[in-house]
Amino acid sequence: MTLKRLFYALLIVFCAWTGFYLLEKHWAEDVQVAPDAEKPIFTGKSVVNTSYNESGLRSYQIDADYLEHFSQSGNTDFVEPVLWVYKDGSETEWRISSNEARLDKDHILQMTGNVRIFNLLPESAVRVIQTETLRLDLISKDFDTPDHVVITGDAFQNEGVGMKGNMDRNIATLLNNVKGRYEAL
Repeated sequence: MTLKRLFYALLIVFCAWTGFYLLEKHWAEDVQVAPDAEKPIFTGKSVVNTSYNESGLRSYQIDADYLEHFSQSGNTDFVEPVLWVYKDGSETEWRISSNEARLDKDHILQMTGNVRIFNLLPESAVRVIQTETLRLDLISKDFDTPDHVVITGDAFQNEGVGMKGNMDRNIATLLNNVKGRYEAL
């Protein structure tokens, strides 16, 4: 009989230990994960946004396949954005496209991936500017890039590393390793 009682005692101890183990897991507090504060406050598909200057003239328009706006940082992320920059609020002068872009709260647009800048005015000497990244201040219209740049016009093609300029003044300066090819008209 002692062997039987010993078996029951071990069985009771085992059941008590198992019950305590399971209850301890049940009583343990759930780990609370803080919500991600930088989830987008709103998103949009096929978005068109037009911005006006202080005089009420159209300054620029951004079209995008998709966007996400973040409230805490004030950033807006765009997928496949197209930026239209207006001359005197009526005539579209520049068309800038890229794979992605981020607009911060200071109105600095950082475009990345296959950036293409088209001058749409017929009298312009510059037709297309190609690079991989572009930083553009949408208020002052100053822009720059540290990457390789190719500028193509009707009778020339210039390339270099790094560029800075201003869209309102129609100035673009290549900074380093500049090469050019010109054709007579």
